[in-house]
Amino acid sequence: MIRRKSKIQLSITALLLPVIVLSMVSSFFLFKEVSTLKSDKSKVDQILFMRQYEYELLRTNNAFSEAYPIPQTINSRADFDKWFNVLWSRVQSIHLGKIGKIIIKEGFNAVDAKKSIETIDSILYTKEAKTPQQLMRVRNQFNQLTSASHAFQQVRDALYQETQLNKQNTIYNYYRNSFFLSSLALILGLTVLFFLYRNNNKLLNMQAKLEERVSKRTQALREKNQLLNKEIQERYIVEQALVKSQQETELAKEQAIQQLNYDPLTQLASRILFSDRFNQSLIRARRERTKVALLFLDLDRFKYINDTLGHSTGDSLLKNCAIRINRCLRAGDTAARFGGDEFAVILPEISGINHIEQVSQRILHELSLPMELSGQQINISASIGISIFPEDGNDDETLTRKADIAMYKAKEQGKNRFQFFTEQMETESNRRRHLENALQLAVKDQDFNLVYQPIIESNTGKIIAVEALIRWQDQQGEQIPPSLFIPLAEEQGLIIKIGDWVLKTACQQASQWQQMGLDIVMSINLSYKQFQRNDIFNTIYTTLADTGLEPQRLSIEITESLLMVDDIKIKQQLELIKNLGVCLSIDDFGTGYSSLSYLNRFPIHTLKIDKSFIQDLAINSENSDLVKGILSLAESLNLKVIAEGVENQRQADCLLANNCQYFQGFLYSKPLEAKAFEQFMLSESPFFLNAPASVENHSSL
Repeated sequence: MIRRKSKIQLSITALLLPVIVLSMVSSFFLFKEVSTLKSDKSKVDQILFMRQYEYELLRTNNAFSEAYPIPQTINSRADFDKWFNVLWSRVQSIHLGKIGKIIIKEGFNAVDAKKSIETIDSILYTKEAKTPQQLMRVRNQFNQLTSASHAFQQVRDALYQETQLNKQNTIYNYYRNSFFLSSLALILGLTVLFFLYRNNNKLLNMQAKLEERVSKRTQALREKNQLLNKEIQERYIVEQALVKSQQETELAKEQAIQQLNYDPLTQLASRILFSDRFNQSLIRARRERTKVALLFLDLDRFKYINDTLGHSTGDSLLKNCAIRINRCLRAGDTAARFGGDEFAVILPEISGINHIEQVSQRILHELSLPMELSGQQINISASIGISIFPEDGNDDETLTRKADIAMYKAKEQGKNRFQFFTEQMETESNRRRHLENALQLAVKDQDFNLVYQPIIESNTGKIIAVEALIRWQDQQGEQIPPSLFIPLAEEQGLIIKIGDWVLKTACQQASQWQQMGLDIVMSINLSYKQFQRNDIFNTIYTTLADTGLEPQRLSIEITESLLMVDDIKIKQQLELIKNLGVCLSIDDFGTGYSSLSYLNRFPIHTLKIDKSFIQDLAINSENSDLVKGILSLAESLNLKVIAEGVENQRQADCLLANNCQYFQGFLYSKPLEAKAFEQFMLSESPFFLNAPASVENHSSL
């Protein structure tokens, strides 16, 4: 009897749990739906916004009837101008404002509205007399705007009412379900409580019987004491298993220590072990009055290899570099990997500067030898910074920081070299930190300006394009060259904000020149990181739309390194930019990359020959042959070519002799401020670029 009732209780309880869960779920959706019934301020704002728009539209239309063709009062024209300006501002806010964007998403045709306002503006606000046909066209435009606004509001209001009715029906259904489930849960809970109350005494009796059975069972266990011997044997086996497990734990501990003290990729010392050994070397050096050298290494161009050939190849490269570094060291020296492509070497008990130089030179030589990885021959180099105890510092942190500073100095001096730390480097490092802080503030305040250098068409001598170049003057009035602050901005992650500012500012300026009737193309440099963000097409599209610049008047300059990365997303973005009508150019073409297959894979229009090949064009046969090859390649691929850095007539003559299409350089103009460039454009006469009398005189090109 008791078992049967217990089953009933369990059944009721099992039924009660899903009922409670369903009730909670229904209550959750009920609360969720009810919470949506509160006043939606955004909907109210949209309704008021469109009603104000319709009111302003009607007032403007009425004012037009009173002002044209014959003003009814003295102030009729002024009243119309006032209401038309209000209507113009309203249409602009639809394009740019937060509410306007929501209204556009709901189906309002803001583009036609803006075009209609622009049409009215172009008819009424000119000096010519207005014909009856033009006035009738304006009236038709107002009527169309009014009809479109009224139709939009009718559709939106109907949808809003239908949505609210659906919400009310949903809430009613959820409330009915929640009430039914809650009532059912209450009934089932009371039933369980009733059964529990009735069976309480019986459960107590069952407890007494169970205790009696347990007592008997205990007595039986005592009588079976002989089974303990078997259990002891089993425990012995378990102890052996525990010993084995402890050994495995010790092995795992040793492996953990190994992973903690050694880099898992290169098996060099980790930063923790490096710091410990460095401090031990310093303690011994203080006691024995000897010296310790710290070498800080960074691989040159590793990021490019890692990005273009893949991380697996990059890992193999790091392993090979670690082996080669170890080959150059003594048994007591320590090599460590600091992370990425950075390594450090401790040279304790050095005999002198010559010893450090010999070790550094051996490391540079070993790393510069070609490596065969992933079926390709890879060349790598390193930059080494050196600090010495006790001359440069007394602790590991100071010596590491100064070696790092010296390493960056080695990179600045051309890479693949070593550099000892000097106090001058400390000063330069402090100046770099100051420059970093100033650059962050400049980006925040947009404290930059653009200058513009013209691009000349060689056949006509006319200015057909202009390149926008960024300039920065810090708060002390010092002009910071782009070659200094642009790499710094890339390191700090500020280049995207700077690039977006340059794009917007240059397009605004180009739009102004477009309105002035200046037929030129604006050329703008974009960073690799802007393409990595994967929204550069949307940025360009939005900028063109906001500034009103025609896409064919914009040229985007990219570097070869962007095209060397096998990234389908970058290719898709370039295709979208090309389809928009924007020209794509490769800047600094020919500087370091031998594979030209990407010229067929990517939608490139123009090549810009780097100025380093133009400087010694007439006297350096290697540069001449390279430029000639680029021009021939471009002609075969139907690409345009711009020669950068043309500074004298001999360079121009050599380029003309080989049919170079466009020139850019100080021979024609230095970079100019916007106003100065406007005056230059409006006053300049074409540059007459006559080809040399004898092409044979420039056969070296």
